Amino acid sequence: MKVYHLPATVNVDVLPIIEKALDMLDDEIAIVASVQHMDAIDTVKEFLESKGKKATSYGQILGCSVPDMKEDCILCIGTGQFHPKGILLKGGKRVIVCDTLTQEAKEFTEKDIDKILKRKKGALLKFYDSDTVGVMMTTKPGQSTVQGSIDKIMKLKDKFPTKNFYYFATGSLDFHEMENFPFVDVWVNTMCPRIGNDDAMEWVKPILNIGDLDEK
Repeated sequence: MKVYHLPATVNVDVLPIIEKALDMLDDEIAIVASVQHMDAIDTVKEFLESKGKKATSYGQILGCSVPDMKEDCILCIGTGQFHPKGILLKGGKRVIVCDTLTQEAKEFTEKDIDKILKRKKGALLKFYDSDTVGVMMTTKPGQSTVQGSIDKIMKLKDKFPTKNFYYFATGSLDFHEMENFPFVDVWVNTMCPRIGNDDAMEWVKPILNIGDLDEK
């Protein structure tokens, strides 16, 4: 079956919102936008440079991945909290959001992801204290398991030899199905990293991303 992806753009003047954010922005800024606002990036870049800012476009922001940006201040054009939270979770950045729906400019801080950070810390503690670990893998093309996590997955047993690892592969994750394996104490996610962050808030068993283990 052929699949056609048709991006939809939003016909809205973003410059009045960007103007509201000027006092919050550093002199050097990285710009990202959700797919609906990609057409506005060049206009925003030119506007910021006319105000004496040094602006670099990093293009589209996705839910599952955040581009590597050298700037400490990120301007995110879009709606809602999903994308700015993803940037914050990568760490070390100031995130200014220009929301085209509310017409407001706001700085997101670690307070906005406090619950996620606390859950992540709790999941790490549970992992080190557990004997039985379930590893969540995906067969879906484009997800992180097929993009480089295989080596890390295979080395988990070597890195933590006292633990028992069970491997679960699926093309579509259903949290209710995971309840069929009550012997698993904690889950290591190698699928979309947002599963181990936002989505884990909805589940009873602790979940951490495989990248979280690299931080220790």
